Amino acid sequence: MRHSIGIPECTRLPEALDREWLVVNGAGGYASGTICGCNSRKYHGLLVAHLRQPPGLFVLLSQLEDWLESADGHTFSLSVHEYPGTFFPDGSEHLQRFELDGGPAFHFRCGAIGIVRRVILMPEANTVLIRYDATGPVRGSTLCIRPQLAFREAHRVTRENPQCQTEVHPFRNGFFIRPYVGMPALRFTTNLKNTFQPGPLWFRDVIYRRDAERGFEHREDLFAPGVLRLSLRPGQPVILAASVAADPPAVPRRAWNKAVAHFHPRAEDTADNETPDRALLRRLSAAARQFLIRRLDTGAAIHAGYHWFAPWGRDTLISLPGLTFVPGDLRTGEEILRDAVRMERHGLLPNFVNPDGTPAYTAADPALWLFWAVQQYLAQGGDPEWVRREIWSCLAAILRQYRAGTDNRIHADPTDMLIWAGAPGVATTWMDAQVGGRPVVPRWGFMVEINALWYNALCLARELGERFGDPIEWVNAEFCEQVREAFVAKFWVPDLEFLLDTVNDYTADDTIRPNQLLAVSLPHSPLDPDQQRAVVELVHQELFTPCGLRSLTPRDIRYRPACHGDHWVRDLAYHQGSAWPWLLAHFGDAWFRVHGAVPSSIRVFDPVIEFFAGHLHEAGLGSVSEVFDGDPPHTPRGAIAQAWNVGELIRLLDTIGRVRRTGAAGRDRQGPSPAAGPNP
Repeated sequence: MRHSIGIPECTRLPEALDREWLVVNGAGGYASGTICGCNSRKYHGLLVAHLRQPPGLFVLLSQLEDWLESADGHTFSLSVHEYPGTFFPDGSEHLQRFELDGGPAFHFRCGAIGIVRRVILMPEANTVLIRYDATGPVRGSTLCIRPQLAFREAHRVTRENPQCQTEVHPFRNGFFIRPYVGMPALRFTTNLKNTFQPGPLWFRDVIYRRDAERGFEHREDLFAPGVLRLSLRPGQPVILAASVAADPPAVPRRAWNKAVAHFHPRAEDTADNETPDRALLRRLSAAARQFLIRRLDTGAAIHAGYHWFAPWGRDTLISLPGLTFVPGDLRTGEEILRDAVRMERHGLLPNFVNPDGTPAYTAADPALWLFWAVQQYLAQGGDPEWVRREIWSCLAAILRQYRAGTDNRIHADPTDMLIWAGAPGVATTWMDAQVGGRPVVPRWGFMVEINALWYNALCLARELGERFGDPIEWVNAEFCEQVREAFVAKFWVPDLEFLLDTVNDYTADDTIRPNQLLAVSLPHSPLDPDQQRAVVELVHQELFTPCGLRSLTPRDIRYRPACHGDHWVRDLAYHQGSAWPWLLAHFGDAWFRVHGAVPSSIRVFDPVIEFFAGHLHEAGLGSVSEVFDGDPPHTPRGAIAQAWNVGELIRLLDTIGRVRRTGAAGRDRQGPSPAAGPNP
């Protein structure tokens, strides 16, 4: 998706800091910044690399201080940095236009000379390429580039460090430096002959405005080893390569052409009569590629979000259908599912993987989401034989372990066979925000979405066991019906006609949250048609917004309409009112189930399509933010690009498109028809 932003939007500081760009290398690394060129987060940088040793995500090359010295003696700054109380230098005064089309391009006017600075990453390599194209009377002019290094873990900041090794090792058209023992060397190479002027400096108190607003460390000292000076030539670009790759590019011009060929946006297949939902689907499909990465150790994976997420279990399984199955990339989806199965332990799948590679088995739902992901795979034409061969034994092991009991007190209650999970003070579901080490939303015991997922998993296992001739003895029609009846008895409130959120030893929580929607949206619903309709209408009335489902009804005294401020203030609002886009796909599944997969049912999603068509031009350009304020104008918050939001919106739009074209949604291919009742 192409973005072009001119004066004054890209030059009005600090408003320009609200719009960010992101390019990825497909291996977990990225480059990112703002449209004015000023880093506003500690996560911003020109080379942010996912390293194997030391393991984790590291900001290596934070920024450049670059400027033009023209032949007539004038100096024009091209970079922007924020320091306490000021922006200096302020290269935005020369910025004419910002473009994002595969990579960012900053267009400057420096007197009679025009300069375009572009950034691109090498595919699946920790190498960034920065290219300068100059037009006009450039003869006699000099481009000066001072790299500014952070060399620290992405979630932290660094200060002036006496242990920094400032020695520079020059070579033809470049140099390398290894600032810290145990860290890789960073190699700089230019396509043209340069003059390197050593001059180690620390730039103190660089400000990251967005981190300050979020209550995090936001001042940093950056190390600069010296200045590269290159004489500009008419028609000759300057390309700077910065790399910690094992095989850094020796010829930057050739590397640039290779990267452009790999990452250049595919031709957009548009039509004059393209519907708004189709246009949004096309744009989100381009954004989806940012989340599909290939790790050196395990292969294909899904990066949950940028900038501070990683491959997470729950996020992977929820986003997988929209990112791979719906676009037809079943092979990548299979690889990711196979990796998920490989990490099963005691019936659980990890919620996330630590930087050192160790998995964290802290949540009750990722293993149950695996069943839903398999259903989506089969609904999109996946191979049942592949499921039997690669996945079935894991699915059976999960169900057996959940029934018998596993970590975090996850077990089937012997009385009614519903799933109990967690304990007071322990967060085991997606609503896991904590303040002071305690969950903001205390959910433990019998939770409605966990048990909806459990019932759906049992029904799928019964179907697959019969199909494969390898049934799980106790997963039969009688057992599934027992669980269905127990679910209704436990959670359904006849007088209010909705589902309880949580039931435990102390309370039956009737808080109106979106979790109950899964009892309607999943392929196998434990509710009858009237109950399904009542739940959907309640969620529509209380929680539906154009940007997602609120995590709490505004009528609740605990409702927080905005998610901003210090981290503890945000955590209080995270699941107490913030709107979550990924839930819209489940709302769509439930909506079409009760209202019918007919074109007239689509109208409820018109505001959603309009909202996200506009959102792609704000916050993280071309992608979907993590959460939105529950109240209008629904300001985007959190991470600038979130995998499960993009993936599930793709799935929703794909369903809408099929309903619009044929009047038949995909629900009938992945579960009961919209009018169907419970599935024993």
